[in-house]
Amino acid sequence: MVAAVNDLSFENQFSSKREAVEKVRQWMKVCKKLEAKETTAIEGLYSVMLNTSAEIAQDYPFIQLVKEFQDHDDRRYLIHLLTNLNQPEYMPHISFCMEGKCSCICAWARDAIIVSIESDKTFEQPVLHGKIAEKDVFVKNISRQEHILLYEQFLGIRHYEANKKHRKQPYYDAAGRYVDAMDLDDAEAQKLLESAVEIEGNMYGKKGSNIIAFRDIML
Repeated sequence: MVAAVNDLSFENQFSSKREAVEKVRQWMKVCKKLEAKETTAIEGLYSVMLNTSAEIAQDYPFIQLVKEFQDHDDRRYLIHLLTNLNQPEYMPHISFCMEGKCSCICAWARDAIIVSIESDKTFEQPVLHGKIAEKDVFVKNISRQEHILLYEQFLGIRHYEANKKHRKQPYYDAAGRYVDAMDLDDAEAQKLLESAVEIEGNMYGKKGSNIIAFRDIML
C-alpha cells in the first residue's frame, strides 16, 4: 500500500513563519513514521513535485524554510521530502476535488492514505471528503500523530508484548509441554517482529539460524 503527500494542503498560507515551521515539523514527523520499517503496510511515500517557490507564509517562499532547521538530520530529511520522494509511474486522468481544488495524486491514493500538512482546519481531520468523477468519496488522511494511532492496524504497525511463559532458558511447564527460551530483549523482539512474515495467522521472524514465532500479537 502507498502513502501520498496531499499537494492540496500545500496551496494555503500560514499566518506566520513561526506557524509554518511548527506545522512543517509536525508533517515531517508523520512522514518519517510512515517511511519507518515499523509501518509494515506502507510500501513507499509518494509525491508529485511540490512548488517550493510558492509562499508558505506572507513574503516567505517554502524553500527558505529549510534554513530554519539547524539540525543537520532534520534539514536533510526535509530536503528529501521536497525533492527525493517516489513519483507515481502512472497518474489517473481523474482528480480528487474538494473545496474547489483538485489533485490527481490524491485520486491515485484514494484507497490508501494521504499525508497532509495542517495548513487549514480541513486537513486536521482523519478523513477528507471530496468528489472523484462527481461521486462522493472519503479518503483517509494523516496530518498528526493521533491519526497514526487511529490507523495503526491499517498501516500494519505491530506491537510486541513479552509472553510471561517464555523464560531465558527452555523448560517444561506443569502440563509437560516444552517451552522454548526467549533470548531476545523487548527491543530486539520488536525489531524482529517488524520484518516478520505472516503464516496462517501467526508471525515468524528469523534470527540467525533460529525461527521465532510471534502469536497473538497486536496489529
